[in-house]
Amino acid sequence: MDLRRHIVSAKQIERAASFLNYQPFIISDDIQTGVAYSWLYWGDPRTKPTLVFSRETCSPEQWGRIGDTNNRLRAMYDDMLDEVARRFPGGSLFDVACNNGYFPVGAELRGMRGFGMDAGWKYRKSFSVLNNALGTKAKFLHRHYNSKTHALRVFGKFDVVVASAIMCHLPDPLHFLAALGKIARKAILFWGQIINTDELLISYNPSHAHLSKLTTFPHSFNDNTRISLGLFNQSMRLMGFRDVIELPHRPTWLSPFIATSVDASRPTSLEDELGRGSPHVCLLAVR
Repeated sequence: MDLRRHIVSAKQIERAASFLNYQPFIISDDIQTGVAYSWLYWGDPRTKPTLVFSRETCSPEQWGRIGDTNNRLRAMYDDMLDEVARRFPGGSLFDVACNNGYFPVGAELRGMRGFGMDAGWKYRKSFSVLNNALGTKAKFLHRHYNSKTHALRVFGKFDVVVASAIMCHLPDPLHFLAALGKIARKAILFWGQIINTDELLISYNPSHAHLSKLTTFPHSFNDNTRISLGLFNQSMRLMGFRDVIELPHRPTWLSPFIATSVDASRPTSLEDELGRGSPHVCLLAVR
C-alpha cells in the first residue's frame, strides 16, 4: 500500500513509521516497511526480523532488494483483495490475524466493510494511522484465536474471512478451519503453505521457542504447521463450501517458496517436500 500521497508531513511520516511494520507499506520516498525482505534475506525471519527500512541506513543494493521484495508482497496482497472485492462487492471482510490492517483497510478501499482482529493491542494504532490517512473506517478487535479452546470469540458472520500466514503457527489446524467456517458467510481466503498432495496429511516442524507463549504439549507445536491440499479441500466441503479455487501464482508475486525451510529449488518428491517445506498458495473456498 503506497501511502505517499496521503502521509506527507514530517509528523505523519514519523507516526506511520512508529506503528506500521510487518506488512508492506511505502510511507515516504525514503521509508518503507514489510517482512518480505526478511523472509528472503534474513537468517531466521521468525526471530526479530527487520521490518522498517530507511534508505539512509541501507546500501543501494539492499534498498533495491527491500523495494523489490516488498513490492512483490504488496502486489500479491492487492491481487487477492481485488479478487475478493470483485466476487463479493460491497460485502464484509474479516481478517483473523490482521496485523497492521492491510486486508481490512484494503477491503474498505475497494468498497467493502473491513474488520480485523489480532493479539497485539498495538495494531489499534496501525488501524488509526491508516484510517486517518485514507479516510477508511476499518475496525480492529483485540482478540486472538485460542488453540486451547479452539475458539475465535467473534460474534456474527462476515462474507469473507481471511487467514493469511497464521495457520502455520497453530497446533490445531482443523479446529482452526472449523472456527473460520462458523463465521464465514460466503468464503474463506487462505494464504500459506499447503502440502501438494491429495493425501490427507498434517505436518509440523519442531516447536520454536520464539513463536508463542504456549510451551506445553500439544500447544507448543507452533512452527510451519501445514496441511495437504486434499485435507484442505475435504475440510472445506465438509463445512459446506462447494468449491475451492486456487488463485494462480503471478510473476509479480513473491516466489511460492519463501519459507526458511525451502531453498530456491522446488521439492522433487513428497518426502522432500515434507522435509524442506511446501509452496505458499492462495485458496478461496466459496459456499
